[in-house]
Amino acid sequence: MVFSAYLSAPKLVLLAGVDLYSRRYDWGPLALSDIAQLLVRHVCLAGRVAEWSQLRRELDLVLVSSEGRTLRQLLGQRLKQLQSVDELHRFFDDVRQLVVEAEEARVRADGDSMLLDSESVFGIFVRRCCLAFDQLEFHQISGLFFEWQQAAEIIGGRGEAAEERLVQRSRVEAEEVVEQQIAQLEGGAVTKAARQDYISGHGRSHYLAYLSDVGSGESERASAELRRFFDSDSRSTHQNALLHLAGMRAQVGMSSGARLALAEATHVARDSQDHACLMYAQCWETRLLLDGRSALAAQQAASALVAKAAALGSRDMLAAGSIYAADALLLGGASPQRAFEAVVAARALVVELGVSRLSSDWWQCSARAWAQHGGVRVGELHNLLCVHYKTK
Repeated sequence: MVFSAYLSAPKLVLLAGVDLYSRRYDWGPLALSDIAQLLVRHVCLAGRVAEWSQLRRELDLVLVSSEGRTLRQLLGQRLKQLQSVDELHRFFDDVRQLVVEAEEARVRADGDSMLLDSESVFGIFVRRCCLAFDQLEFHQISGLFFEWQQAAEIIGGRGEAAEERLVQRSRVEAEEVVEQQIAQLEGGAVTKAARQDYISGHGRSHYLAYLSDVGSGESERASAELRRFFDSDSRSTHQNALLHLAGMRAQVGMSSGARLALAEATHVARDSQDHACLMYAQCWETRLLLDGRSALAAQQAASALVAKAAALGSRDMLAAGSIYAADALLLGGASPQRAFEAVVAARALVVELGVSRLSSDWWQCSARAWAQHGGVRVGELHNLLCVHYKTK
């Protein structure tokens, strides 16, 4: 269960590090940014599985000479001081006092604690944490306190079970980031994923990397990631791997290679009686024919796709087939009436079937229809709407 969209155990540890550094210890050459870099590198990066054991080892290497203790011991002690939800509330009240305006920071520079400029990186971080904490309900604060206790056990060095729980939770959160990125890439909202969102040894991360590399036109890297993805998935089938390979090649402009992979995928799918794979293969075949400007063949392929989708009850492919059919008519130079009838019918299906993710494809098709039949300005408007729905 996620208790907060922003706060997490790693960020609580980082916040405790900021609070600890604000005290007037003799830190020597150690700067707050050094402590933050340690914590962020191991446990705070979005999409990363927290590396608590490595963090603990590195914190042990940092000696705070004036205290005769390591940074891990100091941080562990600070974390363990909070033994109740009330003390967690007081902790946030205390760190809130560390953030002041720049002018006030200069006036109070000789106080007992280091002060943070409200517009600095650490000042903004503390403010965001406090705001997120203020927005939590009681049961969420209780859950967050439980995570705090687990982090305290881990940093203290006697929390193997707690570490396992937090690592597992960290992995779940990281996998959620991967799935969000995949949804954005598949929906066309973005064309490239951030590399730090990949999880080592995680199959879906290979799929994310594949989508990202396709968007960047990196065919060789995309092929390698696709192979790793299907190798990591015991449920994958040969025909689906070939189908994805065909799709990748089609998207990076390797039409002949796409046709070869598609032909093999179709052959294997027929032998396996995989009708869903055959339907998606038909979809890619239609797209390739449209890209190759084979109007009549594209019309026939689109009709076959609509028939297959209707038989299998696939809403997405039924709507996609109707859009491709309209595109094929436009490509073949159909009359305005016939072309717009097909465009309107496609729109009706997109709305009726509730496949909003195909809205951008429909607007693009509509833009082509208007541009082809004299409505240039309307076509430009529809192109803008296509971009809007793609990034929505």
